[in-house]
Amino acid sequence: MKSQRLLLPATLLLLMWAAFAGYVGWTAPHLPPRVATHFGFSGEPNGWMTRAGLVRFTLIAGAAVPAFVLGLFAFVRSREGWGLNIPNKEYWLAPQRRQETFDFIQRQGFWFAGLLIAFFAALHCSIVAANARSPAALAASDIGAVAGGFLAASAIWVVVFVGRFFRRPA
Repeated sequence: MKSQRLLLPATLLLLMWAAFAGYVGWTAPHLPPRVATHFGFSGEPNGWMTRAGLVRFTLIAGAAVPAFVLGLFAFVRSREGWGLNIPNKEYWLAPQRRQETFDFIQRQGFWFAGLLIAFFAALHCSIVAANARSPAALAASDIGAVAGGFLAASAIWVVVFVGRFFRRPA
């Protein structure tokens, strides 16, 4: 593994995790003891958690989901591409390109894990904003921006990831 090519995304991911945890910790005191965490289509809350429960859940989910994604990418790498379905697979996994291909796949895993952390941070921000309103309510624009932003970023990630393997040098 060319650790130099993975150093930047790994470092950025660790910094994102630290910033995410810091943000959740910083915003926790601004939440009420009983936090509205689930909202119906009208934006009115229909599910609650304790402040401590929300913080714990957010931190665990914000670490576990991206770590799971990284684990999947590492698993594909450790199995030499077993289960990997990419265009021109034989070309990209040829011995002379195998290392570069797996480095790219692992880097993309780091970037997608970072996207997931950003998504969890944005969800938490929406919950904080919803609970700052009186009465607590989630604005449709908040959840639309969070979901839309994540879907758009994910689509770009997919295009970059798959696009790499469609272009096959002569």
